[in-house]
Amino acid sequence: MFKQNKIHKLTILIIFITLLFSSFSFSQNLQIIDGWYYIDGEKFFVKGIGYETHTRPGQVPWVYAFDADLIRFDLSRIKSAGYNTIRTWGALREEELQLVEESGLKILFGIWIDPHGDFGNESFITEAYNHVNDVLNYSANFNSIIGYLIMNEPQVDNIYNSGADALANLWLSIIDLIHERHPGIPVSFSNTIIGDYIDMEIFDFAGYNAYIYNPVTISQSHGYAGYLRFLKKQRAINMPFIITEYGLSVSPGPPNDEYGYGGNTLEQQTSGNLFMYRRLIDAGAQGNCVFQYHDGWWKGGNEYLHDATPEEWFGLIGFSGLGDIYGTERPVWAAYEKYNKAIIINPKNEQIYQNTVPVELFTMPEVASFTISKKNNVLFAESLETTHYSSELILTQNKEIEDIELVFNFFNSNNDTLKSETISILCSISELELPDIVLDVYPVTLTPGSRNYLNMQVTTNSQFFIENNRIDYVMHPHIGFDPGIAKSKVMVITDNSWSYLDYFDMPPDTKVATFGAGFTIGYGNFKKRISSQKILIYGDWADPIAAPELRTDITVNEKTSGNLKIKLYQNYPNPFNCSTTIKFDVFTRSNVSIKIYDISGREVCTLVDKEFSPGNYREIWQGTNKTYRSVASGVYFIRIQTEDFINVRKIIMIR
Repeated sequence: MFKQNKIHKLTILIIFITLLFSSFSFSQNLQIIDGWYYIDGEKFFVKGIGYETHTRPGQVPWVYAFDADLIRFDLSRIKSAGYNTIRTWGALREEELQLVEESGLKILFGIWIDPHGDFGNESFITEAYNHVNDVLNYSANFNSIIGYLIMNEPQVDNIYNSGADALANLWLSIIDLIHERHPGIPVSFSNTIIGDYIDMEIFDFAGYNAYIYNPVTISQSHGYAGYLRFLKKQRAINMPFIITEYGLSVSPGPPNDEYGYGGNTLEQQTSGNLFMYRRLIDAGAQGNCVFQYHDGWWKGGNEYLHDATPEEWFGLIGFSGLGDIYGTERPVWAAYEKYNKAIIINPKNEQIYQNTVPVELFTMPEVASFTISKKNNVLFAESLETTHYSSELILTQNKEIEDIELVFNFFNSNNDTLKSETISILCSISELELPDIVLDVYPVTLTPGSRNYLNMQVTTNSQFFIENNRIDYVMHPHIGFDPGIAKSKVMVITDNSWSYLDYFDMPPDTKVATFGAGFTIGYGNFKKRISSQKILIYGDWADPIAAPELRTDITVNEKTSGNLKIKLYQNYPNPFNCSTTIKFDVFTRSNVSIKIYDISGREVCTLVDKEFSPGNYREIWQGTNKTYRSVASGVYFIRIQTEDFINVRKIIMIR
């Protein structure tokens, strides 16, 4: 069982990381500063690719085969295409790691702990711990390792059945072991969008496998960049955010007009992979690892046959047959080779700037200079002395708002063009108020097999158009890789607002559900996705690993039947500075308690605890605690409670 001291340990660890992670030194040559990797004092963007050393046609990963010359060939090819990192799933052997070290590439080093294991089973725990310890006996000697990935894609059902407390305990013990045995090297696991409820601040960096076609929160409501942007802001604000898998399979099958799990054409693989690459940067990621270097014939169950299983066809390198050991580069390979020459971190697509536009680049050594143009007029030209460049571009605007396409051109020393890329931004002299979506889910608790209502309130701004006046709204049930349910509606906007109530029926096995809604706004050629989401968890089973805003330290048990005794409204203003008003309605004479809690679930103060007659009431919180001292900026919760009713609202204090 998960001991109480382990829960305290988890809480302390989260607080410690949150406070110190913005500038935390891992080792003499590897640091994380403001959420970025720094290696030997240089800011580092992960340009990675998934790599397995002995899974060519006729091979399986669990039968070890070492071919030093072939690994050297692979690593040389990878490096020449502009990648600086490989990502693995299972642990490489010592002689394989030595070749990676010699190549100059870095590695996100996978140590496979079965994500489908019984995390509370003593034999499983011991085996996992000993496996990691055995690997560290040699891996701790290698400087090429810039991070450990200790698990890949754990599913909700497996965590629920084994116990989130047991998984948290296992994670903490492995993190502690790696920190002790290989000091200075950060630890994480490869999460997925299915795990959007998990608190990634348990770890040292955030890794996510994210594909454009699944689930509906990515493919429909938010878009690829939109949901990754949510994850960056809510799950990885102070740490590196690495997309540890993404890509498209070119398995045989009927063609699709849209990107899918399989059946994509070579052209779709090229365009889709680069689209995801660009969008993950726009979302704020500090790196990525495309999935994967070459096809794995073993994944369909027969390593001697390249069947139509999509998992076998994600490679950027394909094989013609069993005797082909080097493979052939698909068109997407050359596209990556070109794209990797210059990575534009800033400016970002879908962003709005005021006069000053940040410029930040990571370039290959052969890039000698670059220009930034607007409508064929060169605004900015610079020679490059290093592979990381940071500056600012000052724009002169003749209009209050202007949609701008900035064309970046990169040149070698002979002034040959190596790469061109266009970034679409919006510039405004003053701050803009964007259209918004407010989502409310009723009831605020999740019950498997029940129905949840989704209320969408949209506020628009006449300065922007809404593409087709369409809103997409979804429910993702977090059951395996079930993408979820997507709906859409044409909004009829009146007085810059629109609201709509619909529902989703929860499948019986649902333990976590994410609700989302989104629409695309535009101004001229500029477009931006506006989106919002709510995550509900069934009961308190996930508390040991859930993100702070989702934990049930503050219990919620809202009733929606006709005998509702009380209603709590959102406070106003919110966010607030000095004080905020809390409005609530009492329908039946009741004893009412209103308390304020911090994000960790600790009680801050009691505003009210007395009997009320039916009526409309307001209370004001002055932003003070039990001793009437001002509290710090941050997220807090209002909890209102009667004998049989509890409701909670999140509030934000900004000093």
